[in-house]
Formats: sequence, C-alpha cells, structure tokens
Amino acid sequence: MDKSSLKDVYSRLIQINQETFDGAQYDIAYHALSGALHCAATLKDVNYLVEVERLADKELAWIDAHNPEYEHSTRSSQERVVLEAFTQIW
Repeated sequence: MDKSSLKDVYSRLIQINQETFDGAQYDIAYHALSGALHCAATLKDVNYLVEVERLADKELAWIDAHNPEYEHSTRSSQERVVLEAFTQIW
C-alpha cells in the first residue's frame, strides 16, 4: 500500500475512533485507535504517533472520570491486577 493510501486509512480510523467513542462503543473505538497506531508506525510519522497518544490519554481520562466501572478503565484494570496477584498466591 502506498503512503497516500495508508494516510487515508489512518484518517478514516481516527474518524471511526471518534465516532464510536462518542457513541460509547469503547471497545470498537480502542481497536480503531490501535489500527491508526499501526498506520502511524508503518508510516514512521511522529505527528500521527503523537496524535494517537493524545487521543488515547484523553479517552482514558474521560472513561476514568465518567465510566470508571468500564472493564478497561484504570480502576477496573488495577482491580484485576490485584485479583490476579492474589489468585497467583493460591
């Protein structure tokens, strides 16, 4: 795939990420952002990589503030780590 096409895919994935995040479809939004990250890495485009990082940080902060019970929120992830560590003892 040429660079121009890959940049187009990146832009569409960012748009899908934002649409699905706004619709509270966080798992889909995550995977769209992950796809955009792969595009940015393949393109070796630092600006795209920074944009993905910014969006990821912004979205996680929003989830943590407004939907902390979501399975991939910081709180839920930390609770799983504690539970997994506890079960490893047994």
